Amino acid sequence: MKRRWMIVLTLAAVAALSVLTRVRYGGADDDEARPITSSAAQVSHDAAGHVFIAIRPAAQREIGLTTETLKPVTKPVEVEAYGFVLDPAPLSKLNSDLIGAQAALDASWAQYRRSSRLYAEQKNVSLRDLQTAQAAYLSDRARLQAFNEQLRDTWGAEIAQMDSRARAELVGALVGRREAIARVSVPSGTQLADIPRKAEIIALGQETHPLNARAVYYAPTVDPRIQGQGFLVLVITNQIIVRPGTAVSAYLPVSGAAEHGVMVPRSAVVRYAGKEWLYQELEGSRFVRREIVPVESTSAGYFVTQYAKPGIRVVVAGAQTLLSEELRAEIQPED
Repeated sequence: MKRRWMIVLTLAAVAALSVLTRVRYGGADDDEARPITSSAAQVSHDAAGHVFIAIRPAAQREIGLTTETLKPVTKPVEVEAYGFVLDPAPLSKLNSDLIGAQAALDASWAQYRRSSRLYAEQKNVSLRDLQTAQAAYLSDRARLQAFNEQLRDTWGAEIAQMDSRARAELVGALVGRREAIARVSVPSGTQLADIPRKAEIIALGQETHPLNARAVYYAPTVDPRIQGQGFLVLVITNQIIVRPGTAVSAYLPVSGAAEHGVMVPRSAVVRYAGKEWLYQELEGSRFVRREIVPVESTSAGYFVTQYAKPGIRVVVAGAQTLLSEELRAEIQPED
């Protein structure tokens, strides 16, 4: 009796969840509202306890039940790194200092060359003037070199090696919030042999809008809080405001490593007893519920590497109806 009431309560919860789902998603699962008549569905069990639901093709069409074949999917193995968006103001100031230092060097170099030529020809300038011009030139060259070393040590060799025009465009995009630079570190003990060619960035508060990296560089320093391998990730923000200091997660692919599995559509998954399930189509218009363990949730569905294999057909519309029918069959009539 107690078990019967537990099943009744479960059925009520499933029905309530179905109603809430239809309300939230604008009736995308309207097929769930059409119950299967007792004569259309035949429920049976095998010795292992698996429940099989047999439904004639005509009844399947009537309730809108559809199936789809799962195809193989290969996804790169990814490492999750953590960090934050950098403030572009220091880079903007340093770039301005570099522009000023380069202009000063160009001027002092021109003056030094002029003084050297005049002194060599007829000593039209004094030795003192020549030495002053040389000192100014050497000082400006050392100052520019110091700024370049600061740029490399703070922002990495890749940004330091940009020409002035490319770096100015980058600074403009960063200040204008069209792009952002995130500094991320993989957990201590994890080491990537190569720089990832791409990365996906998730900013705190923007979890539904992942961002793609335009470039990934080795970070020139180690974050003392994480003590892991660091990277600078240049991100195109796609008109999403990502302010400096925002915490981010970065998914960095591991070179040469991949996982093989299938992508299960979201509409195929039902939740019962705290687990995720799908209904596999068998021969003879039969269906059986199979547990899955999602490895990753994406906009396309659930990436699964176990329990669901390529080539099997699964219910992608009507799965909730099958679950309700299965639970209903467990209720025995009162004596």
